[in-house]
Amino acid sequence: MIILLTTPEHQYTLRSIAEGQFGVPVPDIRSLTYDQVLAASTVPRATYVFADLERLSASRLRRAADLYRKLRDLGVRCLNDPACAMSRVELLTNLSEKTGNPIEVHRADMRPRPSRFPVFLRLEDEHEMPSDALYHNQSELDEALAAQRRDGVPLRGLLVLEKVDAKYNGTLWAKWGSWRIGDRIVVEHIAVEDRWMVKYGRHDCLTEDIVSDEFDAVSTNRFEPLLKPAFETAGIEYGRADHAATPDGAVVFEINTNPFLGNYVPDPWLKRRDTQMLARQRWSEAMQSIDTPC
Repeated sequence: MIILLTTPEHQYTLRSIAEGQFGVPVPDIRSLTYDQVLAASTVPRATYVFADLERLSASRLRRAADLYRKLRDLGVRCLNDPACAMSRVELLTNLSEKTGNPIEVHRADMRPRPSRFPVFLRLEDEHEMPSDALYHNQSELDEALAAQRRDGVPLRGLLVLEKVDAKYNGTLWAKWGSWRIGDRIVVEHIAVEDRWMVKYGRHDCLTEDIVSDEFDAVSTNRFEPLLKPAFETAGIEYGRADHAATPDGAVVFEINTNPFLGNYVPDPWLKRRDTQMLARQRWSEAMQSIDTPC
């Protein structure tokens, strides 16, 4: 059994598995909240994956770290040590210093003075689509942050991030999604859009060449050499990285410790159906490799 620990609001990420809609057989994977496990007198024998760490408050993160050590000391297999797994600011700062990852990040409530522009704003603990508004100099950024406060929006938890131009070709931008599960890297998919802020991808932007490139990347696990050091730096053993290739090299945007697993819906592109099934089969095999028999 594998138990994914999440916040109460984000247990939906495993719904496709709970409802048998993932498309391939998977181990026994269940979702529990941190509160449920912390309040329990006994817990099931399982592998425990500490997820949603970026959404935990500081006090709850400390409680999660205590739980991790109690379970580990009992011989329970645990992934994502809450005391070591890096959230967005720490991760991007360390990746910049250690690997040259080209994203500068600042906290909005610390009088940010970026050395490179343009920049944009996003919340530290969320994975929703941020605003694509860009600020091209210090004056524009200062005014944007002042406007946030005038509008009654706190700056705590708000980040200032350098825009990185992840062009895929002359007209499209791209973002890849790849997992780490235990010791395995699983390249999953590409998302392409006709604007620099790529989130979900647009199906009408796909071409035969892109679909073939995606299959090649998934089948060869193309990004494993790049991502293993990034995940190791992050201290994250279960999660999905958003990353891209740029003219100046590879870039990691973030690592989500509780990514959404959608239902298997056969893609209109026949080649993508092969890609979907291959990625999902490898995901399942990776989960089997961390499974704890009941």
